[in-house]
Amino acid sequence: MAQTRQLRVGIAGLGVAAMNLMPELAAQSLVTITAAADPRQVARDRFASEFGGETYADIEALCKSAQVDVVYICTPTHLHAQHTIMAAEQHKHIVADKPMALTLEECDAIISAVDRNGVKMIVGHTQSLDRPMVKMAEIVNSGRLGRRLMLNTFAHMDWVYRPRGEEEFDLSKGAGVTFRQGPIQVDILRMLGGGMVRSVRGSTGAADPERGFDGSYIAYLEFEDGTPATMAYTGYGHFDTSEITYTLGLQGFPISPEIGVDAHRQTAGFATRQEEFDFKESTRYGGARSRPARQGVSATDRAGNQKRHAFYGFTLASCERGDVRQYPEGLILYTDDRRQELPVDAGDGFTQRYTTTEVEEIYHAITNDAPVAMHDARWHKATLEVLLGLMQSSRERREIAMHHQTSYKGPAFAG
Repeated sequence: MAQTRQLRVGIAGLGVAAMNLMPELAAQSLVTITAAADPRQVARDRFASEFGGETYADIEALCKSAQVDVVYICTPTHLHAQHTIMAAEQHKHIVADKPMALTLEECDAIISAVDRNGVKMIVGHTQSLDRPMVKMAEIVNSGRLGRRLMLNTFAHMDWVYRPRGEEEFDLSKGAGVTFRQGPIQVDILRMLGGGMVRSVRGSTGAADPERGFDGSYIAYLEFEDGTPATMAYTGYGHFDTSEITYTLGLQGFPISPEIGVDAHRQTAGFATRQEEFDFKESTRYGGARSRPARQGVSATDRAGNQKRHAFYGFTLASCERGDVRQYPEGLILYTDDRRQELPVDAGDGFTQRYTTTEVEEIYHAITNDAPVAMHDARWHKATLEVLLGLMQSSRERREIAMHHQTSYKGPAFAG
């Protein structure tokens, strides 16, 4: 039997996101990491030592490499559009971190570059692509439980008080939870609701003037078929939704009830904003506080707890004939006559998260010269439209109509 061709991946930007991503990518059989770009010499040296691939000081040189088939964009938020277009113009396929852009005009420029150069693109690094979320969307959209009645997702975390870099305080560069965390919840709801949002009404909040960016939001979405949906997020680290999701959080491991308190203590300990910036810099790949990225993906944590499906807050879909939600092994269906547990394949013993979906989707599209089925550039333009509508609604205190929505197709892979 012929050996499966591996796609060669180049990592654009070696920050904290890349450091979390690379162990999962390295464990995937369909891809291999062959190159990386970052302006920091210490990061390039660490990558060369761990992965033995090519290193570059700038993204354009990476995109020109003959050793790269796919560029994974992990650069700061405000640079996503620029670097995505750069990769497309060099005929590289793309996995882009969310949000892929900050404006609809940037989205249009990306779509034009991707179409013009005939490359495949998926917007990833989003827990909406975790296996249980994909399976929940399949069940809800299949009609198995009848028509949709309402959709709800909410998450309480400590995001605001995790140490931040300088650009993460700049509103013009996409600072705040609406841009940084909102894409996940909008994607989840759009997947469950079929994709076509008719309007959004919502409000954003900033409770801590010392942080200077939005740390919470709440929104009401209505889909074209009339399905209502709500989403809420706060990153102020008081209550954490892991308390009602089996203590499990983003990594699929138990979270301490003190997580919010610990986060507050950490950021309160910085004497100056520059001290916080310096601390964040030390945690980036290659920094003094960073960990190796090729250490492998563990199925247990330091305390010996087994990895389970990750939880991004709590999501519940309610339909005519039943409800469905996540649990540590997959999904639970609640119907008229029973409560049914539906295990969802975790992929390699729970060691993978959304990365598996990203890889399978882009691999299928490239090797079969097929459209990307999930979370392509047009999908994410529609997701960004909802987020921009939420922010406009908050400013103007009114409902905002949507005009650029796309339908949900489901995954191309047979997972």
